[in-house]
Amino acid sequence: MISHAFAVLALLVSAVQPTPSAADATAVVSGATVAVYAVINNPTMYDIYVTSATSDAAGKVEIYAGDKPVSDATVSSYGSLELKAGGTFLRLSDLKREPKAGDAITVTMMTDGGVQIVATAVVKF
Repeated sequence: MISHAFAVLALLVSAVQPTPSAADATAVVSGATVAVYAVINNPTMYDIYVTSATSDAAGKVEIYAGDKPVSDATVSSYGSLELKAGGTFLRLSDLKREPKAGDAITVTMMTDGGVQIVATAVVKF
């Protein structure tokens, strides 16, 4: 009976646990690639690590820091990470179609803990 009560309590706590999210996403076309910028918010008490990303608009999505690909991006607990030009950002290549100004590109980022963070970026030139 007590273990059942703990299981129910754990389920309730996980149901109200805040989850990471993305906001203010934009995409900028540069030749045959697209850079996606956004703000990743982490309302949890643990650092999160974005380790990969996918997009319906591209065959390949990489995490970049400056001009080099990196294996992950850290978002501090109770903090945020601004994906921006010259800093950390997502680079889309092997584009499936030519993006036009005003198009929406959806990117799904995955953390090391299996949490998905979805961002919809509006293309700007």
